[in-house]
Amino acid sequence: MKATAALIGLLALAAPVALPPTPALGQVVQGEEIFYKPPSKGAPGRRIAGASRGSNIAAVPAATIELLAPDGHAGQTVSPAPTLYYYASGRINPPVQLTISAPRRAVPLLEVNIPAPGAAGLYALRLADFRARLDENTVYTWSISVISDPRERSDDVVASASLLRTAPDPGLESAIRAAPPLRRMTLLAQAGLWYDALAAAAEIKDQDGHATLDALLEQVGLTEPARYDRQNARSTR
Repeated sequence: MKATAALIGLLALAAPVALPPTPALGQVVQGEEIFYKPPSKGAPGRRIAGASRGSNIAAVPAATIELLAPDGHAGQTVSPAPTLYYYASGRINPPVQLTISAPRRAVPLLEVNIPAPGAAGLYALRLADFRARLDENTVYTWSISVISDPRERSDDVVASASLLRTAPDPGLESAIRAAPPLRRMTLLAQAGLWYDALAAAAEIKDQDGHATLDALLEQVGLTEPARYDRQNARSTR
């Protein structure tokens, strides 16, 4: 599928607010326990940070990319077009490409150029902006590639993670609609809906000083993105 650089779904998450210390696993924030519970019948999956697939080490940029996803199982969502998040450790100059693919499908669901990160930070990609829709009960791999040399794609720096769209639970949907923002995030996290919980945490970051967002990241081993987000919020307050 031809990439089109005009489609942009990229927003930095950093905000100039004071930030309290990140809660530990299971710690209570504003009366809610921040705890992500992986789905009991989750699909296998893995998270791979940006690393060269080729031998040309000189082509690898200094900055790295981590997708904000769990490891060891496919992160889940009930949304046909969820918002996906990633972390860049610094400015990236080469072209950057977002790809979403599924097993046994010759053509990716989405393959599109996105703006290269101009600085370190957490970034959001709204699939609705690309008119991409996920099928239920399908495990996708989403990846971000830094194209060091368009003539030698084996030298791409690639970060990837798994993504599963699952059917919504009517009872959970009803509870979420009636819940305030922090409670909504907690319900999603405890239901194992990683991508939806992360998006909910990002929505309330200005209200709780990023505490919920960073706690969620640290629970799945994303310590570097959480550390950056915490320090950046303090330095820009």
